[in-house]
Amino acid sequence: MADLGRFAIHTSRKRLIDVQRKLNDQHQPYRSFDVYNLGRYERQWWQKEALQGADSEHRRVVLEFFRAEPLVNPPSPLLHGRKAGAYVHVDRIDSILTREEARAVALAVQQAGGKEVQCLAWDFEMDLRMYCDQLEQELGVRIKLYTIPREIMERNRKDPPPFFEVATLTAEPVYRTNENKRTVDIKLTSFIPSLAEVPEKELKALQERALQSGFDFIDFWAVDFDYHPQQPFNHHWQAYRTRRNRALPTVSDLHYTYAQPGKYTACIKVIDVFGADTSITVEVNT
Repeated sequence: MADLGRFAIHTSRKRLIDVQRKLNDQHQPYRSFDVYNLGRYERQWWQKEALQGADSEHRRVVLEFFRAEPLVNPPSPLLHGRKAGAYVHVDRIDSILTREEARAVALAVQQAGGKEVQCLAWDFEMDLRMYCDQLEQELGVRIKLYTIPREIMERNRKDPPPFFEVATLTAEPVYRTNENKRTVDIKLTSFIPSLAEVPEKELKALQERALQSGFDFIDFWAVDFDYHPQQPFNHHWQAYRTRRNRALPTVSDLHYTYAQPGKYTACIKVIDVFGADTSITVEVNT
């Protein structure tokens, strides 16, 4: 199957999982499936046709829509603008903002005597928000992460679209001992969704609610209890809302048991009601 709509893809995912569950209950065979992103072709076309492939022109356009002042003589090539006393970093159009880049940007701000940086990017490495929280404590530099809105690619667009900070998700392991076996589950502790996918006319009604009741915006979440980077995400456990049942647990109930004691990494994937996904990792000690 192929689709362009995030929520359509997510709805298909839930339906496929529902089929798997029914076949499992009937002791019938079924297959696994993966969801792949085949590329950001719209952005690549924009880069080629409107920007002539230049990152410098991309940064100029992004800073203009973000209403930031470009730096003529920046203290670092990683710092591209200023807004409300904060430095602004605009990531490349064809990359994701990584931990290494975030550290380098924060160090550049620290060396320039700044206290805050606003990082604008199209995509972000998993766990980056949590990593930036650690950087803030280490370096004394406040770091904000903003998703560049796709609306800036619209032809003849003049009014700046809203820039939203990335979603924040935290979770923790829950340990239990049953029959001399230590089991692990995952508890969601907080979630603040990004509203980047929300139509502008609905923003005001949702912004306050998103801060106060973030869990209400979760439509699906899953846990890979033995996650390894560069390998597919394994859905060891998942929960999601349906039209008939809108309840959603915030603690898994798999009671996962590892074959050997040690340190493991669990990955938690959340998909919100707008179809946007957020993933983080949590260390598990057994």
